[in-house]
Amino acid sequence: MKQNILYHDNHLLVFNKPAGLLSQKDKSGDEDINEALKKILPNTPFIAPVHRLDRNTSGLLLVALSSQAASALTENIRLKKVQRKYLAIVKGDPGEKGTINLPLRKEEDSNEVFVDEELGKSAITHFIRQKKMGATSLIEVELETGRSHQIRAHLAHIKCALIGDKKYAKKPWSTIFTRPALHAVSLRFQHPNNGKELFFSVDPPEDFQKLLFTLLKGIE
Repeated sequence: MKQNILYHDNHLLVFNKPAGLLSQKDKSGDEDINEALKKILPNTPFIAPVHRLDRNTSGLLLVALSSQAASALTENIRLKKVQRKYLAIVKGDPGEKGTINLPLRKEEDSNEVFVDEELGKSAITHFIRQKKMGATSLIEVELETGRSHQIRAHLAHIKCALIGDKKYAKKPWSTIFTRPALHAVSLRFQHPNNGKELFFSVDPPEDFQKLLFTLLKGIE
């Protein structure tokens, strides 16, 4: 998994997380990114992801390697100075572009997230349609906030749930892919130590690309 580290210095690293790896420990007891990175970097005393990706979301994750870097990067995320973009394959057509500005509430017992105008926390998701593919669309999503399941819940609310999302999509859309078709494609942020702007992008993994190829072939 060492090849998944795209950038590494004394302050932070950028990791291309494979689908299936936990961003943080959960009840399953399965390996999380901290444990995976400690095997690769055994002499690193501090490892802390500064944002989360759902277990079955692939792509770029920003990891702090000091408490100072963690505080600075977390604050920059709060101030909306960290740009996070995703590729998503969804059912239907959300339109050419748009913003979903709807508060979200998490139901802890079911681990589901819902739009709740009264009790929800602010959540803002921007999207641009990249390609319409018959009954599905490829979209680029940019997060302005970072609520749990934000992209999945927002897109489901506008009737454009992620293909393969067994929690928020209905059949047959939930069953034609093995996981939610979501990939964290790029990160842009300022280095917490020297202020230099850094940008990283990474192609989707093979399963995502195969799904996309199949859907594109279907409209030829």
